[in-house]
Amino acid sequence: MKVLCLIDHLGHGGAQRQLCTIAVLLKRLGMDVSMLTYHHRDFYLPLLEQAGIEYKCVESSSIPRRLLSMRSELRGGTQDVVLAFLKSPVLYAELAAIPRRKWGLVVSERSAVPGSHRGWHRWFRVGHLMADYVTANSHTNRFMIERSIPALMGRVITVYNSVDFSLFSPGVPAEPVNNNSLKLVVAAKFRALKNSVLLMEALALIKSKEPLLKINLDWYGLLPNSESPTEDIVAYNKVIDIIKNHSLQDCVNFYPAILSIVDAYRNADAIISPSFYEGLSNVVCEAMACGRPILISNVSDAGNQVQQGYNGFLFDPTSVTDIADTIIRFAKLTKLEKDVMGEHSHELAEQLFDPSLVAAKYAEILTAAAQRKKISIDHWVPQVPESAKTSLS
Repeated sequence: MKVLCLIDHLGHGGAQRQLCTIAVLLKRLGMDVSMLTYHHRDFYLPLLEQAGIEYKCVESSSIPRRLLSMRSELRGGTQDVVLAFLKSPVLYAELAAIPRRKWGLVVSERSAVPGSHRGWHRWFRVGHLMADYVTANSHTNRFMIERSIPALMGRVITVYNSVDFSLFSPGVPAEPVNNNSLKLVVAAKFRALKNSVLLMEALALIKSKEPLLKINLDWYGLLPNSESPTEDIVAYNKVIDIIKNHSLQDCVNFYPAILSIVDAYRNADAIISPSFYEGLSNVVCEAMACGRPILISNVSDAGNQVQQGYNGFLFDPTSVTDIADTIIRFAKLTKLEKDVMGEHSHELAEQLFDPSLVAAKYAEILTAAAQRKKISIDHWVPQVPESAKTSLS
């Protein structure tokens, strides 16, 4: 079976990493897999090259030309099924399917944006009716899609992210300098939705409440530039002001995104993900596989990734006090308690993000789409956490 994967680019991003990972897994199952993009960014290209996956970029200077070029590529291709990730690539694939198509179509959403089951957001999802199946990497996102377009019920399937455990596995983390030190890692493109401002305010609050606790926060990810959305630039400027005003220069470090992020995970005491909303954080999945405790916003499907006090802690992303108190609570654990949390994270990751299970689920969906069959496909994972339900309000 020929599978064509479609996404905007191969630059660093959770959706890009996940689609490349799925492409490699499908290739290992014996499928003929290729990748199509329309922007020249090749951060994850080495993953495809190592797997022998054909890659093509058709860059266009304008949206109308891009639409026409994507339509030409898809309608003129020999693929049996298309798997499209993210809003714009999904839209191009759905428009290319009009008025009819000879290939199966599976589209995927990757982020559970609050309120997106209402208002203008729902109109974008009307195009999903052109697809055979829709995948979401969280139950929250699935619920939003189904609420937006009830006619899609039964065609929307939750499939959690997969993790390559040969790349992401526990190592021997660096020993803390002393019992009053804590090394935290954030791995994310710097965006306002990642809640950087309240995280920095929490660090400032911790400094006043626990002056002997030395926290080192390393942020790995692309920083805003002149082409970034205004809200991201505003958030970054606020963060810089907080760092200066509260003398956090020795506590916070910004680094570019790196492909070999595994070492950063392993050397951290915990990974923190303070986002206001997520789909299913790829970083959290990988860090769990690396055996790291997780401090995470209690949004979307976080309740499946982190069990309170078992492999990390959940917190309210809108509360500076709750973020700060959660970090302090974790910092006061013994090294043994933190290590046990890390072991629990790895065990949960093996259960939730097993690549063989995820690959089999996508193979089942893509095969059904290629054959234009409507079959009942179970969600992975089947459990719906309470956080997924509360995030809908």
